[in-house]
Amino acid sequence: MKATLAVLMFLTLLLRLTGPAIAQTSSSQPSSSQPSSRMMDDLNWKEFGQLVPAKIKTVILTVGTLEAHGFINNGADNTVPQSIAAAIAPDINALIAPHIPYGITDILAPYPGSLYIPPDAFRIYLRAVLEGLVKNGFRNIIILNGHGPQVGVLQELSNEISLQHDVNTLLINWWILANPITREFFGEDGGHATNDETAMVQAANPKLVHWELFTGKDMASALPSPADGWSATPFPSTILMYTDGQGLPKDKSQAKAEEYSKKVIAKVEALIKDTMQKWELAGFK
Repeated sequence: MKATLAVLMFLTLLLRLTGPAIAQTSSSQPSSSQPSSRMMDDLNWKEFGQLVPAKIKTVILTVGTLEAHGFINNGADNTVPQSIAAAIAPDINALIAPHIPYGITDILAPYPGSLYIPPDAFRIYLRAVLEGLVKNGFRNIIILNGHGPQVGVLQELSNEISLQHDVNTLLINWWILANPITREFFGEDGGHATNDETAMVQAANPKLVHWELFTGKDMASALPSPADGWSATPFPSTILMYTDGQGLPKDKSQAKAEEYSKKVIAKVEALIKDTMQKWELAGFK
């Protein structure tokens, strides 16, 4: 009896000593049902091969450009789609492809730090990237775009890739999708480097918003339509109002920026989930 009691006491002591270490080790290991990272950049080729397409068949490709943006960072068109992708990837069970940071910059290309990629070169490169994602086994390709002048090329390419390779593609231009939220939230339309984009950047990284550089409406111009009878390159302002007199950033509140960002992210995620569910129901798996 004494021997048995001694053994039990020894085992109890051993569990007390090793239990926390065992728990810590097990909690630090990634779940076998989850990838070690949602970023394709971070994955080893063997893990990728086990994940796609057996466990993950959706990829998010973010696309932007470098161009002047009022008093926020030149890479705002890169910052916003990447922040949205990071927020939604786990919920839609997607991997995130390496970001494409250069695009068709257009009328703001002459400003310092901006880069312009000709449409033909952009199209060829992006097609190669999309076809590479298809060859790697992805069935659903979500293109999350942050820049207006390349919408047409992206729309054409997403259609072509879907039809030619029998995959599902969804192009999202976040600021257009968010228009109703912007009007409800700010009481007016957004634009380029205006209330909507400034809030999204501030929510992602407040250090990228330089309020001390903002001097007011002298930094902004309304973007003309063809009916207005004029155009200019470089455009005379780096804050572009889509509706004259609307969208000028006013509110510095971090809480308000984060609230707006959450609403936009939720709408993007809801659209993707709804689209993928309907693809499944229609037999496009």
